[in-house]
Amino acid sequence: MLKLNKMKSIPDPKHYDIVPPDMNYRYFEALQAQPFERDNCAFSLVNASWLADCSLLAYCHPGFARMAYRLAGFEQFDFFQGTGTECMAAANQELLIISFRGTELKSFSALHELRSDLNILPVNFSQGGRVHAGFQKALDEIWDGELGLGRFIQQQIKDYPQRAIWMTGHSLGGALANLCFAKTPEATGLYLFGSPRVGDHDFVQSLQQRPIWRVEHGRDPIPLLPPKLSSVKFHFESCGELVYLQAEQPIAHRRPQLSAGEFKDLLLDTLQVQHQRSKRLALDLVEINQHLLDSFKEWQANFKHLQANAGISFSDHMPIYYATILANKLLLAKQSD
Repeated sequence: MLKLNKMKSIPDPKHYDIVPPDMNYRYFEALQAQPFERDNCAFSLVNASWLADCSLLAYCHPGFARMAYRLAGFEQFDFFQGTGTECMAAANQELLIISFRGTELKSFSALHELRSDLNILPVNFSQGGRVHAGFQKALDEIWDGELGLGRFIQQQIKDYPQRAIWMTGHSLGGALANLCFAKTPEATGLYLFGSPRVGDHDFVQSLQQRPIWRVEHGRDPIPLLPPKLSSVKFHFESCGELVYLQAEQPIAHRRPQLSAGEFKDLLLDTLQVQHQRSKRLALDLVEINQHLLDSFKEWQANFKHLQANAGISFSDHMPIYYATILANKLLLAKQSD
């Protein structure tokens, strides 16, 4: 049985192809020694690590994924595909995991997936509220019909009524998993990784009592999208409870972000310091130059501070970071037990 005894390396985008799929990553490494906690609806590092791997694996070829799941103890594997939508379902006697693929920029389906991402006008959702039209259309591609995902899920519930059902996905895959979870009241829980917002207040409220964990990493900007649409008086809201990840920091439940007020205070404080210093300046060229140099350094430090705390990084969105950071945090937690 595999046992992870050292930290996974955090990929460097300068030297590592962080855009999925990734068939060099060792999926479910050591997780056989950490069985999925099928009935644990609180946040679980074990479950988060399992499902982060499932979300990353969803980008791979289904043949490769089938083999990876089988090695991890999942005998059943089913695959659903539309024009730009892909979904994998892996199961054993105790557990069914349904994972959706995000936007795969390396594939020919990327244009269809980007169209889904950008079609943000709201439409009515059958289970309540209004949701992102592109996400709804993408799920519809694989939902209906005799061989559709909707019929498959209901048959699985009928055949295995005691089996837990967990859903997950990264990026666009998280949005589709969110909608699928809303359409499946029997599902046990949902983990989202770097997922965009899906629906309005009524949609979010309809899921408020269900176990949804929204995992965000670093300066990943995608969970902040779509924004409020003032022109159509529509406000997208985030689902579930936030779990915020940074490689070197403990897990938090609040995303560090400078507010407009904090940004304004930072500017005003800097201007006041520089104004007070300028009033003490003598008519000396060396002293004036030093004042200008100090001011430049102060503004440079401020911009670095803003970028670190309120900036964005599309590299931080990549699913490999979610998988590796959660694996490392799980290892640290087990070592401290």
